[in-house]
Amino acid sequence: MLAHELFEARRDLHPDLPAMVWGDRTLTYEELGRDSDRLALALRSAGVTGQPVGVFFERGFAIAVAVLGVLKAGCAYVPLDPAYPDERLAAMVRDSGARILLSDKAILDRIPVPDGTRATALEDLLSAVEDTPRTTAPAIGPDSLAYVIYTSGSTGVPKGVAMPHGPLANLIDWQCAHSSCGTGDRTLQFSALSFDVSFQELFSTWASGGTLVVVDDATRRSCQALIELMNRASVRRMFLPFVALQAIAEHASTVGAWPVSLREVITAGEQLQVSPAVRALFQHLDGAVLVNQYGPSETHVVTSLELDGDPLTWPDQPSIGRPITNAEAYVLDEHLRPQRPGVPGELCIGGPVLAQGYLGMPDVTATRFRTVPGVAGGGRIYRTGDLVELLPDGTIRFLGRLDDQVKIRGHRVETGEVEARLRALPEVADAAVVVRETAAGGKQLVAFCVPAHGARVVASAIRRSLAVHLPGHMIPSSIRDLPSFPLTPSGKVDRKALARRL
Repeated sequence: MLAHELFEARRDLHPDLPAMVWGDRTLTYEELGRDSDRLALALRSAGVTGQPVGVFFERGFAIAVAVLGVLKAGCAYVPLDPAYPDERLAAMVRDSGARILLSDKAILDRIPVPDGTRATALEDLLSAVEDTPRTTAPAIGPDSLAYVIYTSGSTGVPKGVAMPHGPLANLIDWQCAHSSCGTGDRTLQFSALSFDVSFQELFSTWASGGTLVVVDDATRRSCQALIELMNRASVRRMFLPFVALQAIAEHASTVGAWPVSLREVITAGEQLQVSPAVRALFQHLDGAVLVNQYGPSETHVVTSLELDGDPLTWPDQPSIGRPITNAEAYVLDEHLRPQRPGVPGELCIGGPVLAQGYLGMPDVTATRFRTVPGVAGGGRIYRTGDLVELLPDGTIRFLGRLDDQVKIRGHRVETGEVEARLRALPEVADAAVVVRETAAGGKQLVAFCVPAHGARVVASAIRRSLAVHLPGHMIPSSIRDLPSFPLTPSGKVDRKALARRL
């Protein structure tokens, strides 16, 4: 069954159970199902079945209604994060080809939509459709598009990952089978919709009959408020990147406030490190497990490792585990030949877990999605660009990147895109971006800029200019000027020499 069909099955089983809670408000499975049915009918009446639909909302119930309604209409949703700059959001809408942009009235006019796109308030669409018996959804199969999520691009242009239903249905089936959470258990709705983990967060909860606890932005930014919410709402499970887990663990250890109801913490998006604070957190959570999941946006989750038992015995840097059901992992050399266990190589993913590719970018798709004789039964593989090695126990150890890509606060960032934006500024002649690791184990971007002739590089002004084009996680935390860059013998920027200046 596809993800929205799993929701409908649970709606039939327990219509009056809460699908979501937000403060003192509750949305039952039947209420959410009914509103999403009305939206699906409105979209089909507008003739957009099979096409992308923009979804642009602040946190709340409307996100769930929009995502479910779009999928039931046979459309693919395009998540648009209100935290992103308007220009970047407009570029995503143009690139996706969305004919309809769903939003709230309060922020409806924020994005300058292109010709051919209609911005529509969700409440207006719902009020125009009467409650009707459930209608038959259009034919949707595993190859039908479910969403288009945009990631950073090395050329300075975001890339839209076109993900079909099949890989997502496989993921939800696997997640439900390997989670202790079931009917009535509560999962924190922590991830932004633009982060692909949000799909897993939403639908693995609904598919098992659970309840999502919505977190507003103010609470999300406060570790104390987040812990208080989890305790008040009896949250059993949460999905989050390592940097957020570390921040919560540090705060909990400092003040002695523990999210005591937590039993399952799933981290993804960044390399997991079991720090002293993380160990202390799990020593205070009765029997809780820590699950390290790995997967790029082009495949979603493809490997997993569960840590249980005494946290003092957990490794400092756990592996990324083994492939989930139907995912295939290959460690290949630069000629795409299999490497022996213990020999580092590029992690390539096969099996029915791959995205269709990058929307409207066939050349870029062809470089990352390949067919290699003798690998994956001759089917497609996705070249992750991640350096790994296969360990004797069959798990996979993550060793780093083969290129300039990095994860910042769980988001994938191509440093080349940040550099391209810097070079476009009139006061910058050239730019190079490197990564430094913080004491807490997170990562930050540091930009080195060569000033244009007669110009000055002022960090505050550079940041203001970048904020027009780039989301917060892509803006360097430090900006430094240099008269020229150190070069390697081949004439390239010596990034190792720059890193030594950090």
